[in-house]
This record gives sequence, C-alpha cells and structure tokens, in this order.
Amino acid sequence: MTQSLLFQKAFWTACVVVSLSLISGVWSGCQREVWDSNPDHALRFSADTLFFDTVFATVGSVTLPLKVYNDFDGTLLIDEIELESGIVSQYRVNVNGSPVTNLTQPVRDVALHAGDSMYVFVEVTVDPNSAAGNVPFWVIENLRFLTNGNEQVVKLMARGQNAIFHGGPNELSVLACDETWTSELPHVIYGQVVVDSACTLTLEPGTTVYGHDGSGILVYQGSLVAEGTLDEPIVFRGDRLDDDYIGSPGQWGLAFELTDTLSGNLVNATAFRGGIWLYRAVESEFNHVVLSDATVGIWVDSVGFGAEYSLQLRNSIITNAESIGLLSQGGHIVGYNNLISNCGQACGYFALGGNIQMHLSTFANYSTAGGGLRQFPTLYVNDWYEASDGSVQWRPFSQTTEFRNCIAYGNNATLNDFSEVIVDLWDASFYAAPMFTSSAIHHQEEEFPESVYDGNTSVNAAPPFVNAVLEDFRIEGTADLWTGIPSSPPFDVFDVSVDLAGESRNTQAPTKGCYERIP
Repeated sequence: MTQSLLFQKAFWTACVVVSLSLISGVWSGCQREVWDSNPDHALRFSADTLFFDTVFATVGSVTLPLKVYNDFDGTLLIDEIELESGIVSQYRVNVNGSPVTNLTQPVRDVALHAGDSMYVFVEVTVDPNSAAGNVPFWVIENLRFLTNGNEQVVKLMARGQNAIFHGGPNELSVLACDETWTSELPHVIYGQVVVDSACTLTLEPGTTVYGHDGSGILVYQGSLVAEGTLDEPIVFRGDRLDDDYIGSPGQWGLAFELTDTLSGNLVNATAFRGGIWLYRAVESEFNHVVLSDATVGIWVDSVGFGAEYSLQLRNSIITNAESIGLLSQGGHIVGYNNLISNCGQACGYFALGGNIQMHLSTFANYSTAGGGLRQFPTLYVNDWYEASDGSVQWRPFSQTTEFRNCIAYGNNATLNDFSEVIVDLWDASFYAAPMFTSSAIHHQEEEFPESVYDGNTSVNAAPPFVNAVLEDFRIEGTADLWTGIPSSPPFDVFDVSVDLAGESRNTQAPTKGCYERIP
C-alpha cells in the first residue's frame, strides 16, 4: 500500500472517531431530564392559608407571596397549578414571575429543581355582595397544586366589605348640596371630595369614612356636620386595612399637584392639606369623631363670612397624623374634651391668629416615628409672619383666645433646650389676659413670655399619665396640681359635665385634660 493510501485511511479513521465523539456529545447534551417521580415526595409551602384582611368590594388588595419549596434531591415536575374556581375566581395569580392570564386551564409542567424554591404571588378583587349588606363577608378559594399524584391545596381567604365610593383617583369631585352620609355602609373617598359653598355635608352617628392615598374632604365655604355619639362615634381613617398598614401615619390627606416657575424653570410640587380641609368654613361641627392616620388631621383656614366659628370640636380624638394633628391658620375653633396625640410634628399648630377657645383638652405627643426625636413642639402658637418683601405681617389672636384646663406635653420634654410648647407672639403685651389658664405646659426658653399663662398653670411638671406609651392619657393621683377651674362659662355646664370617655366630671374643679380622674 502506498504512503498516500495509508495517509488517506488514517485521515478518514480520525474523522470517524471525531464524528462519533461529536455525536456522543450531542446526545449527552440533549439527554432527557430525569424527574423525581416518587409519590412520597410533595411540595412544601410557606403557608397553608393566605389571609387578606378586609378588602373593599371592587378595590384590589395587596399582593401576598406564597413560597413553594422542593426539599428533595431530584427535580419535581409540578403537573398542574390552578385556582379551583377557574374563570369565576376573584383571585389573580402570578407563578414564578409570569401572570396567569388563562384561568380556563391549569398552569402545567412547572419544573422545580432540587433544593430550590419559587414564588407564587396572589391578589384579590372582591365582587360586591348585595346579600351581605354592611356585614363583612368571606371570599374563599383553593389554589391547587398537583405533583407526583399528590394534590395539595393552599387556601385563599379574603374578608370582603361592601362600600359607598365618592370621587375618583386624582379627581376633584363636588358633592351634591346638603348631602347626608349614613352609617349603613362604609364610605371610601378618592381624590378631592368637595363640599361646596353654602352647602352642608352631614354624617350620621356611626358613619365610617376611609380615605385613599392623596384623598380627603375640602369644605369650601360650606359646613361639615359630623355629630357622633359616645357609643357610635364617626370614624375617619385610611383605606389600607391590611395588617402592614395598622398604625401607619400619612395614609390619606388632600394632595394637590402644582406647577410653578422658579428662576425661569418649571417646578412641580405637591401641596398637602388635611384629611379634612376647612377653607373659610361656616360653623362645622365635630362631636365624638375619631380621625387617624392622615398627613394632616384637620386643617382650618380662616372662617366663613358671618360665621361664629369655623369648627366646633368636642369629645373627639385626632391621632397618628404624619405631620400635624390640628392645624389652624387664622381659624376660629371652639371645643372641649379633645385628645390630639402622637403626631410626627406638632399635635396642635395655631398660626396667624384667629380665635381659639380650647378647654379640657390634651395635646400629648409620644410618637416614636423617626426615633421619637421630633423637630416640632407638641403645641405651637404664632401670630405673625414675614412677607416676601421683608415686611412683618401681624395677625393677632382674638382677646378671647384661651387654652383652659389643657395639657400640652410630650416625650421630648426630657431633651435639653427643647420646648414642647412654643409661643411665638409679635407683641405678647398686646394680650390683656393669659392665653393659658389652669393648664399644664412645658418649655425651656429663657425668653418665653410668662404673661401668656396664669398662676394656676403648671410649667415643666410631667403629667402622671396612666401609660403614655400605650396611649392611655388618663391622669393618675390626687395632686391639686392637676385640678382645673370651671369651663362654664363659656361652655354650658351640662356639656362639660362628662369627659371624653363619658365619665362624670366635677364641673367646678375638673381634672385638667380630656379625662376626669376616677378615685
């Protein structure tokens, strides 16, 4: 055999060997995966039930995660994942990052590798239930998994609630004049809901109002009458009812998007007002009202023409505001037996004068938001500002302005050089009578005008609250320091004969603050 023939034979032999090696590699790369088909091997779940707290009908829920685990050495093939109710289910599912859009068929053949896990996300939108009325009802579903012949179910449970909706997202909606909201169903507000000029919105006892993010009620030269009772208070709060939002401030409150020009450039900003904004309101009435979790609780701007007051606030609680509980700019506010507590900045902020007559009320700021180190006092009183041209604009309070039998204290009182009460007056000598009478305040300012409080007002004495951390602001002990003076007049003796909790008061020598001491 010639050398040439020997070379050709060797060449083709080598080619065959290489080709077989390549074919072997291809077959190896495409080898069919071996599934773990052991019927004793099933999935493990992070929970056997996903529970959604109260969800308003037609409104979507939060998204809850379910983690699915493969605890075995082989790959499990999940044959089916489905909502048992199929297309009529009120739930929505996302499997491992992919939304399930076809509920007529199960999701099939999902591989879960050895020791691996994946997420299934679930949310729900509850359909109205006319048969349930105002009673919460359950929407229950099974999320079914089939693996190796093992059928496993994770239960989905949502508590639905019918509701009446007002306004729309990011919209300004004017209510019908002289509208009444009953307590038959909860009321949910979206956007800016407006009570127009010369109109009145009336809320019946027991009415509950839920505010969506950025929403609130603007009373524009009209009236809001919210007359609750001790047993049937009127409640305002945020509409996020799931556990993660319990006690979370700033959930609702009017927000207005503004565009302005600054140095030739357009600047976008958001202006916040109260959960309830009384703009030149006419004798609005709040009695036995509980308002919580807003950006600003109640914002009072001036007073309507011919009105005796903007707001009469009685037997009410404003708490857990993101910034300020009760804010007044030239407002006229009268009231008694009020608790304004635990706000991110100030509980009470009374600026630019007005006429404020607050009796038997407690301003208590023990908020722990931001580590509890607020930059604002519990109570702020001011009657002037500097205009853009540098001029001083003085807006004095009425001579009848008075905080009588009130307490203003907080957890920053232990700090050096911090005052829980700041009184910023252009000319304190203008006021013929003290603003604080028979009250309890805290300040650490050398230039604090002592003429603004009387001899029966205690300064820097910590109120003996039952438990400020647990928001129990009743007064313990019998010390005379916490005994006040009559609040009648100006208020009727019958009106101030009980405290915020409905307990009898000593009208001649009441306990300072919103609660009467119980022997």
